Amino acid sequence: MRLYLARHGESEGNVRRLFYGITDLALTARGREQARELGSKLAGIPLARCLSSPLSRAAETARLALEGRDVPIELCQGLTEQDMGEFENKSYEQLLGEFPQLVTGMLADWSAVPPPGGESFEDVCARTRAVLEELLARGEDTLIVAHNGSLATLLIQLLDMKPRAVTHLWMLHGCYTSVVIRDGFTRLEYFNR
Repeated sequence: MRLYLARHGESEGNVRRLFYGITDLALTARGREQARELGSKLAGIPLARCLSSPLSRAAETARLALEGRDVPIELCQGLTEQDMGEFENKSYEQLLGEFPQLVTGMLADWSAVPPPGGESFEDVCARTRAVLEELLARGEDTLIVAHNGSLATLLIQLLDMKPRAVTHLWMLHGCYTSVVIRDGFTRLEYFNR
C-alpha cells in the first residue's frame, strides 16, 4: 500500500502570514495553480480514494488535483489543521511582538508548546492516529490532502519518529510525499516531490 500526503495549495492565510488552523480561508490563484501542478505530478499514479480535510483550501486542492479522474474524495474531520486557539487568524508579526517567547517556543518545537487555548500536539496526534488506523485497515493506495500540521503529525507516526521531529517537517504546496507500507514496515519513498 502507498499513501500520498499532499498539502493544500497556497491560501489567503499563507499570503497574509497568519497563524491559522481551523479558519476556513480560500486558495489563492497561485494555490489553485499549485493544486493543478499536484494533479500533473500524480497523473498515472493509481489511487483507490482520496481523503481530504473538509476545510476549503484542502478540499478544493483535492478536487483540482483529481479533476478528470474517477477517484472518490471523502472529507475527513480528523485531517483538519491544528486549532490555534487565541492565536487563530492573527499575524506572525503581531504575535511575535506581543508574545515573543511563546511564539518562538512554538516555532522551535510545537510538539511541546501548544498555542494558548488551542489544540495540543497530543490532540492532533490522537485524531490523526484514528485516521491512520482506518487507512491501514483498508490497505488502499490513498491520496491524503490536508495541512502541514496534520500531515507532519501523520508522517512522524508512520515513520515512528520522535514528537519533536514534527517541527522539522515542512510540506510544500503543490508537492506530495509518499510512503510505502508493506509487511508491517513503512518506508519513506518521496518527500516534497
